[in-house]
Amino acid sequence: MQDSLFLCAAALIRNKGKSVFSETDVLMGMSMDLRWMTYSDAKIVLNSMIAEKVFERNGDVIRAAFDPSGYDVPVAYRPSEELMASVKSSNKSSALKQNNQEKPMDAMQLLMKSASEAGMERKEFMAKCNNISRSMGIYIEAAALMVLRDAGADISNLNDSVYDCIMGK
Repeated sequence: MQDSLFLCAAALIRNKGKSVFSETDVLMGMSMDLRWMTYSDAKIVLNSMIAEKVFERNGDVIRAAFDPSGYDVPVAYRPSEELMASVKSSNKSSALKQNNQEKPMDAMQLLMKSASEAGMERKEFMAKCNNISRSMGIYIEAAALMVLRDAGADISNLNDSVYDCIMGK
């Protein structure tokens, strides 16, 4: 599994053209940009990559802990089903060790939920968020607030969640 995680990370790094990311960059890159997996699966894979020392986290910065040029990434790379199955099974076993308290939704999940409640399609919402994020050089959560505001949605209850997410709280 560890070699597969390194290959997956190398493919992400090559596709994004950088080796230093925010958590959102990694999650959105694997789920929405490259369409390799769902957002929640991307979280599981990222946590496995950090646990296996593929990526290292320093505050809110995630950086490659290896040299990606040493990996021969296929042109149309997608993470294998075996990788996803092993990552999910290891995540389930670690989740069983934790208590069964429900975790609150992260900011991006809240924003996507608000977008669907406002009648926006997920794909359209994420495309607008990505465009604003890239063009303005801002966090995708901040861009999502702008998209929701422009769509007429009430964002007053989301501001604190997005602020905490951006500030790494």
